[in-house]
Amino acid sequence: MTTGGAVPVGDDELAALFDPLRAYASVALAVSGGGDSLALMHLYARWRELGGVVQPALVVTIDHGLRASSTEEARFVANEAAGLGLSHETLPWTGIKPTSGLQNAAREARYRLLAMRLARESKPAAIVTAHTRDDQAETLLMRLARGSGVGGLSGMTLRRPLPGADGRPSAIDLVRPLLTVPGARLRASLLAAGRRWIDDPTNANLDHERPRLRAARPTLDELGLTDAALARTSERLRRADEAIEAATLALAAAAMTEIAGLSATLDRAAFDDAPAEIRIRLLGHILGRLGGEHPRARLLEVERLVARLERSANGPMSGTLAGCRIAAVIGRLDVWRETGRAGLPAVTLQPGETDVWDRRFEVRLDFAAPGPVDVRALAGNELAGLRCQLPHLLALSAPVGIVAAAGTQEGGTAVIAPAGGPIAGEATVPWFHARGLPILAGRADFEPLAK
Repeated sequence: MTTGGAVPVGDDELAALFDPLRAYASVALAVSGGGDSLALMHLYARWRELGGVVQPALVVTIDHGLRASSTEEARFVANEAAGLGLSHETLPWTGIKPTSGLQNAAREARYRLLAMRLARESKPAAIVTAHTRDDQAETLLMRLARGSGVGGLSGMTLRRPLPGADGRPSAIDLVRPLLTVPGARLRASLLAAGRRWIDDPTNANLDHERPRLRAARPTLDELGLTDAALARTSERLRRADEAIEAATLALAAAAMTEIAGLSATLDRAAFDDAPAEIRIRLLGHILGRLGGEHPRARLLEVERLVARLERSANGPMSGTLAGCRIAAVIGRLDVWRETGRAGLPAVTLQPGETDVWDRRFEVRLDFAAPGPVDVRALAGNELAGLRCQLPHLLALSAPVGIVAAAGTQEGGTAVIAPAGGPIAGEATVPWFHARGLPILAGRADFEPLAK
């Protein structure tokens, strides 16, 4: 790519771009060796030099193993980082690569590997990428082609928390300090410093969506769809998205009651009175929170669900979507996790261990059990032997700790808490007892029936 006479990024701009990184105890720069990411590394190093920043910083290259030259490219980045006094690591993407959706899989692997590496560093931590104004414009166009809603069209943000294994925001943020900077200015900065970069051949492969958009850029510019105009539109859509999100949370607070992690009940009249966009957004949130490890619903699917509810005119309606059951009766709408044909997952805990169950509950074993504790949902015949404070259908989708040896354990608890907390305000938070051979718990929602 050429720089088109672009002006390099000056020292006087670095503070505005990189000072937000001062909030992090450690950072990892994702650098592939391409022009944008290599400029990110050089500009960051210059900012450190000018500002005396001493936070631990690591340059990370993900070797996807998709090209014969990838190892040499990682070595090139390592040498560049060493010349700037920055530590460097190469993380390989191992295992079987998918035959379709390779670009998306590679991106997901990149963020997963970076997050796993940063998990060993001081918190809060930041993964820093070199996304530019060009990338923002391309993202908007690609999502527009897929029919994305306002949330998708609002594009990338300068900073967002990465979700942990349980879906909750983690202590690691994804930070894009160069999101308002044209890519040509980054490459001009490298040329001005006498540095070279590696052009990824996939960036010219018209089998991929982004290269096709870049090839169409002259035509788009003639039509007024410049990167600057698209980025401006994306920012305005982001503001609209924030307003919709605020209205959605207000509706949740006014019309919804939760058993966190298990179910949500909406007042039907208040829900039906809300604008369609707010109803779609709220149901999408609920399905995403209660659906556990099931794939999330697509926007079109949620839209169809809301249309069905409208046609039911406050009458009965039932269905399933995204791992949840939805049941509408007069006056209310109930959503809860369905067990499904394959059942729900199970995890095994040793004393002192913490895990996440079905992406809905954080499970921590805080006492010396006589053996490992299995956390899973109960089968119907098992539930029949218990007195349960939860409705039957909810109890079948709840995690219960089960010990193999008899006897209660004094002085400790098995803590099973909803991952991510309630969507809005206070909620009834269930704490669970084991069946038959009990684990002590904060409140026994499951108790053995008297013999």
